[in-house]
Amino acid sequence: MFTERGAWEQFAGQNEATVLLVSQPLYERYGGEWEAGRRIILSEGRDGPPGEQWIDKYQSVEAVVRKVLELASDAGLLPPAARAGGREGMKLIGVYSPVGRCLQTTFSFTLGQLLARKHRVLYLNFECFSGFGKMLRKEFQADLSDLIYFLHNRDGRFPYRLESMTQKLNGLDYIPPAFSCLDLQRVEKEEWLALLDELGQSGLYEYVILDLSEVINGLFDILRLCSRVYTIVRDDGFAAAKQEQYEALLTCLDHEDILENTKKCRLPLFRQLPQGMEGLTRGELADLVRGLIEEDLKG
Repeated sequence: MFTERGAWEQFAGQNEATVLLVSQPLYERYGGEWEAGRRIILSEGRDGPPGEQWIDKYQSVEAVVRKVLELASDAGLLPPAARAGGREGMKLIGVYSPVGRCLQTTFSFTLGQLLARKHRVLYLNFECFSGFGKMLRKEFQADLSDLIYFLHNRDGRFPYRLESMTQKLNGLDYIPPAFSCLDLQRVEKEEWLALLDELGQSGLYEYVILDLSEVINGLFDILRLCSRVYTIVRDDGFAAAKQEQYEALLTCLDHEDILENTKKCRLPLFRQLPQGMEGLTRGELADLVRGLIEEDLKG
């Protein structure tokens, strides 16, 4: 970081700058005399200089960092990221229920936020229609389907692209869910498994919460990779019948290991749930999930 042109010139004379982030007033004061692999101008409420890449200065630091990583990665300016060497240090927590409208996503996102208080956690949602943008009052420029696209590049820069897309809420990292269920259906099982492998290789997370649905290919293969699967059950007739059929299918497919790793959660009838996803760390559900973490995950 430099606040004077002279200090920058001294540094630039001895080092090669891959990316230079410079305020628009300083850039205009000295014209184009800023040597770097890529110049990115911090615009102050107006369009940036013609022919230059620029970012609006008046937004969160996280948003600026994401954009810088995106631009630098797209330009091939970042070196291949270091790899941790394996997925052993990362635990997959699957949440899946054959029963609909059972608070699965509310449970999953609460689990992720509470677990993130002590650990590095990433949340991934695989629903057809998650409603995240509406619930969080945000518009996402990239989502889970874009992450799969970047996975195919195999250029060693996947962790940079991952960080450029990652959003954060109450300490929990999450990738915006896919906008189109058609995009989810097109992803092959091998691609999902490759994504999980890359996440493990990156060494960025201790836990990855997978909020799963039937729409994804390779559902059972993914569940078999999870160190713990949470299944929300209900007592009404159809819910119980669906759960019974699901368990019977796992047995027929010789997937008893999924059942062994599954913890059934029977949620009570809550008097009140938080209106927004930002408030899920408080209330009756949060208390229940907090106890689950202490007993089951030792977190």
